[in-house]
Amino acid sequence: MSKSSKSAIAAILVLALSIQTGVIASAAPASVPQAGTTATSGKATAFGNAVYAKANKLLKEADVAYAKSYITKHIRSVTPYQATMLVLKLENAAKDALSPKTEHVFQIGIQDKLMKLYKYGEPIQTTLNKTKDETLRKVLINLRDSGYRLHTAEGVVFPIIDYTTFKPYKPYIQKDTQAYIDIMIVESEKPAVSDAALVIPWSEVIERGLAQEAFLSAYPKSNRAEDVKLKLRFTELSLYYGYNNTPLFKYEDNLLDPEVREALDQALKNSEAVSNSPLLKKLKSWSEVLENNKDKLNQEVEQYRAKAVPID
Repeated sequence: MSKSSKSAIAAILVLALSIQTGVIASAAPASVPQAGTTATSGKATAFGNAVYAKANKLLKEADVAYAKSYITKHIRSVTPYQATMLVLKLENAAKDALSPKTEHVFQIGIQDKLMKLYKYGEPIQTTLNKTKDETLRKVLINLRDSGYRLHTAEGVVFPIIDYTTFKPYKPYIQKDTQAYIDIMIVESEKPAVSDAALVIPWSEVIERGLAQEAFLSAYPKSNRAEDVKLKLRFTELSLYYGYNNTPLFKYEDNLLDPEVREALDQALKNSEAVSNSPLLKKLKSWSEVLENNKDKLNQEVEQYRAKAVPID
C-alpha cells in the first residue's frame, strides 16, 4: 500500500473519532408563542418558562443524569422551540461530560471488571444486572441515567451517547431535530467502525450517506446541519478510502473488494435515484473510473479520488 493511501486511512480514523465531539451551533430563530387568552394558559406559560429556566441552570451546574431526568419529566410543559433548545443543549452537556466519564471508566478496578462483564452491543442495564459490585454499579447507573451506552474498541470498554434515550423527546421538538435524532440513533445503536474496521455492510454506509444528504437538503439551516455535513464527509471518505482493517482495495492485489463493487452497483441501478442525489452522482463517476481501470487501485484511481474527495 502506498504512503498516501496509509495517510488517507489514518486521517479517516481521526475523523471517525471526532464525530462524537462538537458544540451547539447558533440557535435557530425562536418561534413566537401565542399569547395566552385565559388565566389557565397564562399559568401554563409561566410554568413552562420556569421549567425552561431551571433546566438551563441544571444543564450548566448539575450532573447530566439529574438534568436529563428533569427535562424528561417536564419537557411537555415547554414550547416546541424551548424543548428543541433543551434537547440540543442536553446533547452538548452529554458530549462535554463524555471525556471525564470515560476517564472514570478507564480507572483500574472499573475497566478490568467491565472487560470481564460487558458483551458487545448489550445495554448498560444488562451489564448492570451481572454485577453486585457497588462501586461498579454506581458508575453504570450514572452512565445509564445520563444517557450513555457502552462500546468497545482497541481492547477497552468506554461510554458513547445512547441516542435512543432522546427518542421520547421527539413529539415535543421541531422536525429538523427529530430527523437529526433519527440519524444519531442509527449511529449509536450500530457504530460503523470498530478497531479500525468497518462493522456494517458497505451498502449501509451508502444508505447512511443518503439519509445524511436528505437531512441537509430538507433542513439546510438546521442547528445540527454542520454536524451532519461532517458525517456526510466521513461517509464519502469511507467510500473512497476504506479503513486499515477493512480496505477498499485488497492489500494483496490492489483489487476492489467485491462487496464494495456489489454495493455500488446496487445503489446506482436506479437512474432516477441517481439523478436526484448528488452523492449517488458522485459515486457513479467514481464507479465508472474504477470500472475503466478494472477495479484496480493504480495511479489514475489514486489521482482521481484525491481530487474528488481530498483528505485535507
